[in-house]
Amino acid sequence: VKIKLRDYQIEAIKQSRQLIKQGIKKIVLVLPTGAGKTTIAAEIIRSAKEKESKIAFLAHRKELIDQASGRLDDMGVDHGICKAQHRRTDPRKMVQVASVQSLVNRTRLYDFDIIFIDECHRANAGTYKKILEAYPSSVVIGLTATPYRSDGQGLGDVFDEMLVVKTMRELVDEGHLIRPRYFSRSL
Repeated sequence: VKIKLRDYQIEAIKQSRQLIKQGIKKIVLVLPTGAGKTTIAAEIIRSAKEKESKIAFLAHRKELIDQASGRLDDMGVDHGICKAQHRRTDPRKMVQVASVQSLVNRTRLYDFDIIFIDECHRANAGTYKKILEAYPSSVVIGLTATPYRSDGQGLGDVFDEMLVVKTMRELVDEGHLIRPRYFSRSL
């Protein structure tokens, strides 16, 4: 199945590559929920793997690991899954979809050129920092719809540049997303 990327997804990849060529190695890619951040990551991973790069896609929940793995499968990218007792565990694969909790204890098994962090607003947590310290020369691309933390801590100590490709309003206006509906309880 060949996935057709949307114009803004192609633009996100192009802008990410330009930043990396400029020497910026820690980037936050910001797009709204549903805009295809995992698809963008999978395309970058597919392309980088062709160049013999070793890549990790980090996530903190099983659903996100399964989603990333499924998208890589859709794009024909062979990969292992670094997660306790997973049937697809294979540390020899160049691409790994990894549970943060599993990778933090297995950093010696791998050598990554590129690390993706799903929901990277969590990247200030100790487990993520320990992983990133193990790979100081890796390019790090964070993915998030919410580039801020609920505790008020910034992401500037983890990332150097924030790339906002499209806003929710722009994607709704262009017909890529539907207008959100809001619900609340009256008190």
